[in-house]
Amino acid sequence: MKKIVIMAAVLLVQACAFTDATLKVEHDEEANIIGPLSDTKGISFSPPQLEDARLDKARIGWKKNGFGTNTADITSEEPVDVIVENAIIDAIKDNGHLIEDDGRVRISGTVDRFWFDTDMNFATIEFIGDIQSTLEFVDAKTNTTIYKSTYSGNFKEKTAAGYVKTWTEVMGKTLDNLIEDVVFDEDLSEALEDYK
Repeated sequence: MKKIVIMAAVLLVQACAFTDATLKVEHDEEANIIGPLSDTKGISFSPPQLEDARLDKARIGWKKNGFGTNTADITSEEPVDVIVENAIIDAIKDNGHLIEDDGRVRISGTVDRFWFDTDMNFATIEFIGDIQSTLEFVDAKTNTTIYKSTYSGNFKEKTAAGYVKTWTEVMGKTLDNLIEDVVFDEDLSEALEDYK
């Protein structure tokens, strides 16, 4: 009986490995990540306009079988540029700034990487999230660049097993770390001093 249960579990896992998964990835709105960006409170930003610049736009990761072979797509419910845009909006508001259609500072840029991966070991699986985005902050009146930089968020979690819920949490924390990289950029804060 025990052998039958084990065989059934193995077959179920193998079957799941061939089914596409869609993750609802989003920034934790309750995280309230506050950094040096809050030192220049009251700046009016236009909603960010980002472009998905990834080479592989079809997925955000692969499902893999026990041999490490790619077997099915992992995708996101929303486009990755929209996911990052919404996270940036939350971060700007949390740090005491405004989001307005005619904001004084325009944010444009690209999502360069948005990827979920796994590293299978003998007894554990390491789940890895990696998000990178290049942001350009532009004076809306003069159309000149105020500041430009590439930001990244990474997160790893090692467990004995994990499925869609774990993958979603890993990518959510990766997104939070991307936002942390933005709001803790002291050079960005200094560049925005004149726009208070």
